[in-house]
Amino acid sequence: MSTVRLALPKGSLEGKTRAFLEAAGIDPKGYGDGSRSYRPELGIPGVEVKIMRPQEIPYLLSAGFFDIGLSGLDWYLETGCQSNVEDLLDLGFGRVDIVLAVPDAWEEVNSAADLFHRFANTTGAKPLRIWTEYLNLTESLVRQHTDLEPSLYTPYARLHVERRSSSPVAIFHSFGATESKPPDDGDAIVDNTETGRTLRANGLKIIERVLPDSTARLLVNRRSLRHRDKRPLIEQVRAAFAVGAPTRRNEEPVFGHV
Repeated sequence: MSTVRLALPKGSLEGKTRAFLEAAGIDPKGYGDGSRSYRPELGIPGVEVKIMRPQEIPYLLSAGFFDIGLSGLDWYLETGCQSNVEDLLDLGFGRVDIVLAVPDAWEEVNSAADLFHRFANTTGAKPLRIWTEYLNLTESLVRQHTDLEPSLYTPYARLHVERRSSSPVAIFHSFGATESKPPDDGDAIVDNTETGRTLRANGLKIIERVLPDSTARLLVNRRSLRHRDKRPLIEQVRAAFAVGAPTRRNEEPVFGHV
């Protein structure tokens, strides 16, 4: 008999996911309750659960290590896994905006266009330094507003293409506390925020919403959807989660477009 592997998020989404599951009538034993276990029980026969970071879940789904998982729309788009992973259901919680923010003191900079115009002709001078965890979304933002290839500063750059150049835009890989980087170590950030309070407390202002209204999503590996034995279990998980979802984006049968 086939089993389905389900990844649930650890960290900032954990408490909200537990509350969502409870509202849907699911008792997540060992999840979000102070347990040190990474293998909670949902009480759904045939479904094995593992706790992973939300940043990891989309690409692990894409690689086939999990069949179904819960992560934010931001990480689903950031990892670029759409060809192998389907966004199955908007769960409606964990809402954040991915935003571009700069020092509040920059009165003349009030949009992304303003920001890139300010630095567009600074080759040879100090580049525009953008700190972020969202390297791909930030590069897309740069290319949307300029014809520049940004420099990329990350310890993992050598794994694909080492990119150091004289570009007037440099993207720095942030590992947290991103809002602390400007103004001395950076000029702008792309980060997630619920209310903007932390940004304002650090002297920053939002000038563009790169990805508004990112919410938690139920994601599924497309090959798992086509698997004869896994399909009913995945539909059972989707139906259980749909009970707690405030909207029904996918009213059609889940397998109708696979």
